[in-house]
Amino acid sequence: MGKFEDLTGKKFNRLTVLGLAERNSSRQIQWKCKCDCGNIVFATTTYLKSGHTKSCGCLNKEKASKRLKDSKFIKAKNNYRKENFLVEGTSLSLINPKHLRKNNKSGVTGVYWDKKLKKYRARINIKGKSISLGCFKDLKEAKKARKLAEDKYYKPILDKYKR
Repeated sequence: MGKFEDLTGKKFNRLTVLGLAERNSSRQIQWKCKCDCGNIVFATTTYLKSGHTKSCGCLNKEKASKRLKDSKFIKAKNNYRKENFLVEGTSLSLINPKHLRKNNKSGVTGVYWDKKLKKYRARINIKGKSISLGCFKDLKEAKKARKLAEDKYYKPILDKYKR
């Protein structure tokens, strides 16, 4: 096997190394470890030493459980639900966005460049369905189609719920 550091008996976070297991498909040495909770897991030298693997998974479960009970998390979750609740099958915050998405390249929500057709495509989503508004040679035309669709589909809902 060549030279390597024997980790048998050493403790890494919640894992105690029981002994050498084998090499994995990437030819890295794997160690058989026992977690403080009693489960047996296998981890590479690199993951043990770097702290990437700290337990059998019980540590992540405990952290997630604590997070779910945290008052800040509960408050944020409740605020998110109030902001993003559905009316008539549509999220008000999604149809009335305050900012463009980071990955938007056209500068217009619902309009993107179709590489195959070499045209702008316009779409609108309403009640969980995507409606194609067509393909356009010019960005202005696609933007106009999108605006007309927003007036047709979104405006009545936004007016009704005063957003």
